[in-house]
Amino acid sequence: MAVKTLQTVENALAVLEVVAELQPIGVSALARHMNMDKNTAQRILITLGASGYIQKQNHGAAWELTPRVLTLSNRVAVNLRKTAREQLEELSETIGETALLWQFTHVGPNMYATLLDKVDSKHDVKTTMEIGKRVHVRENSAETTNVRTLIDQFPTGESAWLRAANDDRPRYFRITPGHPNSIAMGSVIYDGPAQPIAAISIVGPIERIPPDRYNTVGEKTAAAARIISGI
Repeated sequence: MAVKTLQTVENALAVLEVVAELQPIGVSALARHMNMDKNTAQRILITLGASGYIQKQNHGAAWELTPRVLTLSNRVAVNLRKTAREQLEELSETIGETALLWQFTHVGPNMYATLLDKVDSKHDVKTTMEIGKRVHVRENSAETTNVRTLIDQFPTGESAWLRAANDDRPRYFRITPGHPNSIAMGSVIYDGPAQPIAAISIVGPIERIPPDRYNTVGEKTAAAARIISGI
């Protein structure tokens, strides 16, 4: 028999996500946004506050995240680097270009990608980036449209690799990374069957990644992303 979920826990996690997205936010605004009883919203906020995950902004009425959430995020980043390291090394060796690992974060409606780890190409002439680099993943941008398009097509790991197993749409993106005469190709990493949390990509000079290599490079990044996702 399937074990039932705890609705109170699900509600608390949902509130935490909304606070992260809309902070600072008050009880009334939160209740309206979530279509939740105000007293229930207040009890959840107070509970999350007592647990140290949120706090009242400047001792006022609006709530915001605390550094404790960042601590959890940092632990996730460490685990992600460990999980992805082997795939980064193998991908760079196989393709012959720099392999990059990006973590997604959200601030309000904005999406960002931060470079967590990399394995540089062994070529004397190569494209590389500094770990910690943060880029805004914009919609309808020449540099990043295909990243968001891929996420829109496959919003979860289940939709990308399980539910649509026979779908022949590509699971990789191709972007212009901002470096002259360079191209990047990559794929989305999911939290198992759940939401996208990161991406793995290959970046190199366009003369070494011509159009006739797009499918090969893209499919290899997608295979690596799926392994890291654990699907």
